[in-house]
Order: sequence, then C-alpha cells, then structure tokens
Amino acid sequence: MLLASACLAHRAALSIPAERLWKRNRRRCATISGVQRVNAWLLVIGLLVSSIAAGVVALQRWRVEQANRTVELVLDYSDVAQWAAADGRTVAEWLRRLDTPLSVAITEGTLAEWGVPLSAPMPTYLLDETRFQQAKRMLALKARVVLQRPIAPPYVEVRSEGGGRFWVEGDPQTTLQLGLGLDPYQVAQVRAGGKPIVARVFNPQGVSPIALRGSLMQIREQGARLVIFAGDQVLGYRRSVETTAQTMQANALYFGAVEFAKQMGAAELAQRMPLGTVRVHSITLTESLTLSPNEIIERLERATQERNIRVLYLRAAGADTALLREMLQRLAQRLQRIGYPLREGGARPFAPLAPAGWLFALVGAGVGVLLGWVAAQWRAQGSWAFAPLALGIVFALLCLLPIGRKVCALVAAVAFPTVGMIAIAAQAQRASFASLLVLPFAWSLLGALHVVGLLSETPFLIKADQFVGVKVAHVVPLVVVLAFYGAYVTGRWDFWRVWLARPVLWGQVGLALVMLAALALMLIRTGNEAPTAVPDWELRLRALLESVMDVRPRTKEFLIGHPALVVAVGLLLSRRTTWLPLMMFLATIGQVSIVNTFCHLHSPLMVSLQRTGWGMVLGLALGLALWGVIRRAEARKAAIGASQPVHHAQS
Repeated sequence: MLLASACLAHRAALSIPAERLWKRNRRRCATISGVQRVNAWLLVIGLLVSSIAAGVVALQRWRVEQANRTVELVLDYSDVAQWAAADGRTVAEWLRRLDTPLSVAITEGTLAEWGVPLSAPMPTYLLDETRFQQAKRMLALKARVVLQRPIAPPYVEVRSEGGGRFWVEGDPQTTLQLGLGLDPYQVAQVRAGGKPIVARVFNPQGVSPIALRGSLMQIREQGARLVIFAGDQVLGYRRSVETTAQTMQANALYFGAVEFAKQMGAAELAQRMPLGTVRVHSITLTESLTLSPNEIIERLERATQERNIRVLYLRAAGADTALLREMLQRLAQRLQRIGYPLREGGARPFAPLAPAGWLFALVGAGVGVLLGWVAAQWRAQGSWAFAPLALGIVFALLCLLPIGRKVCALVAAVAFPTVGMIAIAAQAQRASFASLLVLPFAWSLLGALHVVGLLSETPFLIKADQFVGVKVAHVVPLVVVLAFYGAYVTGRWDFWRVWLARPVLWGQVGLALVMLAALALMLIRTGNEAPTAVPDWELRLRALLESVMDVRPRTKEFLIGHPALVVAVGLLLSRRTTWLPLMMFLATIGQVSIVNTFCHLHSPLMVSLQRTGWGMVLGLALGLALWGVIRRAEARKAAIGASQPVHHAQS
C-alpha cells in the first residue's frame, strides 16, 4: 500500500515527456502490488495453519498436565524422630497417628553414625548384625575390604555383635564418611508406620559404576521409589551420570530434581531421564525458622500450582506435633481446593509429551512467513518480495530439529509483540479506541501460542530444558518499538540525529536515567535470577493479590505496561505525539511480559492464562482510569485558559 501510494505521488510529479517512463513504472508498481496481495494472503493462511497446529500441541500439553495433579509431601526422618521422642513414642507409633498422607526421607548412614567406637590401636567400630552385613556389602563396593587384619595401617576394623569381623584399608576418616545405604532400622520404623520411603544418597568422590549400581539397587530393595540426592551433587557426577540414569530407569526409581538448589549434575540427569523425573520444592531447616506457618503453606501451595512441583519437602523447625498437624491439615485442604490432592507416594513423572514433527514444522512455517512478510514490507523490491514463502519453508525445515525449534521460538517471542505494537500506528486512521487496545494483545497471545506450540515436550515441563534468549526477547521489541515511534513522530528514521542536536534539559536526563534503571532492573529480575531485587512493598502487594486471586498477575503488566498502552493509544488518536514514543516503549513492556509468561514452560498452561487474564483486566482498568484523569486535567486547564482575559496590543 505504501509503495503504491509512492508510485501515484511519483506520477503526479512527472513531466509530459516522461510519460513513457511512467508507463513502465506503472507496470512495475502493479506487479509489486500483486505480489504484496499474494504475500498478504500467504500471511493470513500461514498464521491460520500454524495457529491451528500450535493449538493442537497446546491441547496435548494441557491433557498431560491435567492427568498428573497428585502431590507427595515429604518429612525428614531426623525431624520425625525428634517429634516422636518429644511425644514419648516410637517413630512407627508417631507416624501411624498422623492423618495427613506423607512420605519420610531417610538419608544414607555412615560407619561413624551406625557404629559404636571401641578402644583399639586402630579405629574399631561395633555394629549389630543387620547393620554389619549391609555395611560389609556396601563398603566392599566403595573401598578395599579384607577378611584378615592388614599387615600395616592405616585401616578401620568393623566388628559385629555376633563375632564377625572385616577390615577396610585406607584413610580412616574417608572410610568413616562413605555411605552405607539407608539405615535398616530407620527403614523398618517407617515401614511399620505405614509410610513410603524417600531415599537421600550422597555422591562419594571417584565412585565406580559398580558401586553406583550397587547403591541404587540397595535402596530399591529397601523399598524406596523416589531418590532426592543429598549434598550439592547427584550420584555419578561428573563422569557417570549416564550410568546413574540407566540404573535408576532399570530399577524403576524416580529422580527428584530440587528447584533452585543448583545441584551439580541435576540438569544432565533430568535430560537423560525426563520420563523418570519429578520436580521438588524444598523448605530448608534454616528457612523454616524465618517463615511463619502461613508463609510456609502459601509458599508450598504456590510452588505446586504455578511451577509443576509434585514433591514438597518440608522441614518445620520449632514446631511441635500439634502445630505440625495443623499446618499439614491446612496445606492438604488448600491443595485439595486448587485440585492438587496429597497422596502417599503420589508423585509421579509426566506422561510422555512428544508431538509429531510435522506439527512443529507447521508452527515454524507460520513464524517464518511472518518474519518474511515483515522483511517484504521493509523492502518490497527484487527477491525480497519472495521472503515470506522462502522463510516459511526454511523455518518449517528448521523446526524438525530441537535446536531449530528453540531458535524459532525466540524469533516468535520477538516478532509477534513487536508487530502488534507497530500495527497500532498502521491501523490508527481506521480503527476505534477499543480495537487499537485489543490489537497488541491479540498479536502477543498469538506469539505465546506459537512458543507453546514449538516447545511443548516433556523436558520443558520439568525444566530439564527451557526457552533460550529471555533477555533478547525482552530487549529487542523495546528497542524496535522505541525506534519506530521515534521515526513516526519526527517523520524521519534518523530521528536520533534530531534529538541529539537539541539542547538537553535536566528533566530529560533524569527521565532517561529512570528508564535505563527500570530496564536494567527488569532484566535482572527476569528468570528468578535476583529475588532480592524485589522490594518489600511489591512482596506485600503480591501477597495481597494472591489472597484475592488464585493466580496473581505480573506487576510490570498491570502497573506499567497495560496502563501505558491505554495512554499511548489515547495520545495517538488525539494526535498528541510528544510523549508517544515513551508511552509506546512502556506499553511494550506489558506485551513482552505476556509472551514471556508462556515462555515459563514449567508453569501449567491454565496458570499462565489466568495470570495473563488478570493482568489485562487490572491493567486496562487502571489505564482507563489514568486516561480519564489526564483528560479531565487537560479539560480543566483549557477551561482556565479560556476564562483568562485577552489583552490586545495597542497600536
């Protein structure tokens, strides 16, 4: 359309002798206009097909998420033993009296913990017969065990109450810290209490594949089904993680991946066994001392509902049995209310989610057509006119590869909200106020749908894999929209030269610094990388919103982006462009945030939709109220100006 208008303007400026040249240009303009119409239809059809394909993938993901909603609550055995002792009961008795469904985590023991030290020239420990046999078996896998006293130290002697003996050669301090598996007496107590067992296993330095397999087979024989590795490493890190995954899968063991723990090797293990991984949220002993019971319950509920957490590992320091029972009952009720019931041993991995490759190709084709259409609008001559078709084919083929789908998802996260914001200016002459408000939301949600359609696979649900380029997806749309509306207001693409040539006021400098600081803060807080960057007032606001709504909206959407969008559209329609680039820049923050919400692929789809919906409702309401205040203020100012007497100059 813009090129056709340029052709007509060019014809009006032609002189009569140049009429032949105009005829040739007319045919060229007609050809370009025809190609543009074809590209427009290609864009519509391409986005329609890709949206349907993405919707099919999203539906598959929703069904997988809905089919796995049971949650497992885990208490630590050391805490349970203390509560039981305080009540004067055995662990088994205490567990039987607890109504809430839960499991008990047992950490593997060591010789120093199990044995009674005896007076002897070299370290000597006495074990009962059951522990003696298990220690002998496990130490034979992890160290050098001999049945006769070594000729020379260092070594550790292990005796049984029945008279059995063996010796472990090597440094005594190292031997005393080697894991021996789960304590058989603790296992017996938990079983007698009728509760499932969760195993906690350490990763010894230099563990051999044989020792690794033996450790995992031992805990499976003791009845454990879920393994949450202790310490800062998973078993087998760093060279035997593949062996760990194979052994766990062969023994039907699930891996509990603790979020925010930064456990070395956890990401690799989850990637190797995505169909055997469940996500764990843990409240540590230290954290439980600083959190109130209400805060603990809210945190566990939020983790379950918003981040696909299926195991809640609770340490409740300072609580007695009565307070603990009350906390667990309230937690169970709140989880039941939102549709996540507690079950003993209820955590299980998600069912396989692996959409057909041709669906990914169709979704990618739509993204490629959009990118090509944008390129064709920028340069409509020559081979650029065929960019939509060419990029559609390229992106379709690219999305047959996992890395290609990630690249395509990043392009979608950048392109859709950017096009939506620029489309406001293109439609301003023939669209209503309401239509212009809806337009960017439609494009952003379409972009979110394409991201979901490209990255809905099991590894993304458990965060073994994730969307890449979060910072890029935040920054690029902001820069492009600011540049576009700067050119829109000044009428030239080198508008920055005009701005640099103007005198700089201190107010403008302050505003620029505030914008840069806000942008930097937004990027720092993106991806939960700096939780301390969230101010206290915002935390209180979040808590208030969560108490009113099941899922709170994102602050930068309903407090910044969406109100700014209302003001920006109002300024555009009233032809007041002084602050238009800034308001469009702020409005883009909200649209980028919408797409980014769906890039958190470990969050359930329904939660992302609720979060986005609440953000739109609150943000548009605040924006309309703000725009009303601005209009009334301007009307009052105009009325005051009209009431002032007019002084005519005397000749």
